[in-house]
Amino acid sequence: MKKIARSLSLIAVGLAGFTANASAQRPYDDRPSIAIPVPGVVAREIRDNRVARELEELNYEVRRVRLEIRAAGGGGRRIRYEFDRVVRATDQLNAGFRRGVYGRREVRERAQQIRAELYRIQRDLRIRGSRRGWR
Repeated sequence: MKKIARSLSLIAVGLAGFTANASAQRPYDDRPSIAIPVPGVVAREIRDNRVARELEELNYEVRRVRLEIRAAGGGGRRIRYEFDRVVRATDQLNAGFRRGVYGRREVRERAQQIRAELYRIQRDLRIRGSRRGWR
C-alpha cells in the first residue's frame, strides 16, 4: 500500500512539473529588442496611414449614401446606375491601394473625384425627394 501511494505521489508531482512549464505566456527574454526607425520609412508609413484613413472616410461616405438611396426608395434607375459606378470605382481604388498599384497622390485625386460624384448623387436625391415632399 505504501509503495502504491508513494508511486502515485511521484507520478502526480511529475505531472504537475510538466503542466507548470506549459503556459500561454511567452517566456521572458532578457535580450534588448530595440528597433531603430529609419526616418524615410517612418515618414512613408505616416503618409500611407493618412491615405488609408482618407480611404476609410470615403468608404464611410459611400455606405452613408447607400443608406440614403435605400431610404429614398431606390432613387430611380439613373441614380442607382451612377451609384453603382461610384461603388465600382471605390472598390478598384481600395484594391489598387492595398496592392500598391496607385501612389498617394493618385489615390487622393481619385478619392476627390469619387467624392464629387457622391455629392452630386446626394444632391439629386434631395432634389428628387423635395419634389415628392420628403425631407
